[in-house]
Amino acid sequence: MQKMSEKEKFIQMNKEAKATWIVGFIVMAFWFITGFGIYAVCGAEWTIFGIPAWMMISCFGSWFLSIAGVVYLVKHVFKDFDLGEEEGGVKK
Repeated sequence: MQKMSEKEKFIQMNKEAKATWIVGFIVMAFWFITGFGIYAVCGAEWTIFGIPAWMMISCFGSWFLSIAGVVYLVKHVFKDFDLGEEEGGVKK
């Protein structure tokens, strides 16, 4: 666990929040583009296991992209630090 000043904690929390919003937007954009884009190009004729391909690719692709995004955030963006305030070495 890292020791950080209040300002450093605030900066890190903002960085984590912004990165989470970006990953969320990327997943939403992927879902929207693949769902409506594949449907617009191929229609409902192309199926995977009897389910329209646009639905399978957009839903399962978004799920896998979400998992990859969370793994990236945990490994590269998030940091472990104590949110509690310390006073003389004793936590409140």
